[in-house]
Amino acid sequence: MKKLIIPLVLGLISINSFGFEIFALGTSNTNCKNAGQAFTVKLNELLALDKIDAQAVNAGVDGDRPAFMMPRLEQGLKNYPNTKMVIFEPGPNERNPRFNLGPSEEILAHLQKIQMPTIYVSHKLIQSPEEAGEMAKKYGAYYYGDWIQGIPVDRDHRQFDMGSSGGHMTVQGCQLWAKNMMPLILQVIKEKNIK
Repeated sequence: MKKLIIPLVLGLISINSFGFEIFALGTSNTNCKNAGQAFTVKLNELLALDKIDAQAVNAGVDGDRPAFMMPRLEQGLKNYPNTKMVIFEPGPNERNPRFNLGPSEEILAHLQKIQMPTIYVSHKLIQSPEEAGEMAKKYGAYYYGDWIQGIPVDRDHRQFDMGSSGGHMTVQGCQLWAKNMMPLILQVIKEKNIK
């Protein structure tokens, strides 16, 4: 009898108890490199505070490039079939705009085709906010802005692991990024009637 009960309990624990998922696809910025996934952890706290039955899923991979993200997106949507929003942050790891923006547009076009509400997050090393805003609009995505907007360049918020530019965010920086993004997430939920 015990042999039957343990798998049953484990199976019940693994069943998703959230109304829907928000799939955060990106790079070390989304993963909050060296900061313990603080971005999606904080998003989940904020969603719970707002009594939104959702879970933000961290799909950020350190060093990733847009050319390799489509298979991860497709697999992620299979693994989380109740995904109703994607946050897409292609990052600056691929500095050649042709190889960054081309695959990024393919991902945005795919998300538009499957009618997945999407928040697009840009990086100033790849495109200006104006260019990024136009690209988001072209594919029906919501534009958040540059990933680092509103995050102070100081030791509380940035790791300074990549020189004087500030580098990756600290836990506090990632948490602030989540707070800054939350109003846009709420706007998407409301406008797209996500439940």
